[in-house]
Amino acid sequence: MNIGILLFEKWHGKKFLGSSRIRGHWLVKHWDELELFEQGKKYDAVIFQKTYWLKYVESYDGIKILDVCDPDWLDGQAEMRNIINHCDAVTTSTEALRDTIKGFAGDKPVVYIPDRQDLEFHNKQKVHKGRAKKIIWFGYSHNASVLDIALGFLKSKDLQLTVLSEARPPYPNADRNIKYDWGNPEFDFNGILLQHDIVLLPEDTRPRGKYKSKNKTYTAWALGLPVASTPEDVERFMEAEERRKEAKLRLKEIREKYDVKQSVEDFKQLIKQIDESRRKNNTN
Repeated sequence: MNIGILLFEKWHGKKFLGSSRIRGHWLVKHWDELELFEQGKKYDAVIFQKTYWLKYVESYDGIKILDVCDPDWLDGQAEMRNIINHCDAVTTSTEALRDTIKGFAGDKPVVYIPDRQDLEFHNKQKVHKGRAKKIIWFGYSHNASVLDIALGFLKSKDLQLTVLSEARPPYPNADRNIKYDWGNPEFDFNGILLQHDIVLLPEDTRPRGKYKSKNKTYTAWALGLPVASTPEDVERFMEAEERRKEAKLRLKEIREKYDVKQSVEDFKQLIKQIDESRRKNNTN
């Protein structure tokens, strides 16, 4: 079966977007039948990764899966119901997205497939020594406001805060700002994170926050870095022994539950079920 995946970054003419890397490029890397979508090419199935191309979805008669990683209907950015009506199934990056979309997807399957990690890409783990000195937050700069409430506590612990984002100007309250530069072959994402002792990811309490994937948490865990969401977490991970214990526990969890190869199998199974259902309906 020849399968194409149309990525959000291609649809919008952008590059190096996190969702397209996690839910697109990494799938292609580990799935021989899957390739990046080329317009005009014949496919047996197409996965639309955060892409709402209604005209094509209406006319294309192969297997169609809409992959959703944000509540885009809240901003009026997507004709979600119309797209779903013309698709065979929906996949989501979070359970909250799955449960909400089920409410307007009719009888279409809505399947939760987490943002899993490419363990060939995240192929190093932190060696924890001594008392924690450096803590890092990474993500899109418009989300960095969640850090404001933590600044006083971090200072009281003598922790140096690094912010890794696409922002210019940088986050003003960080001790160090680093800019994402995925287009630069010398940009070492793993190396930057591994310079730190803890990853700081405060809970996102905004209305959209409940739909957010834990992909940044899983990224940190894959690199052997503990994730702190509260002052209590930071306090617990100040000592190396606690960080080592957490890293061992979470790396085991990543390997068992959050390897992107498992996402490949999830998508394969869904496509198989859709194909069998279509064949059955065509014979009735």
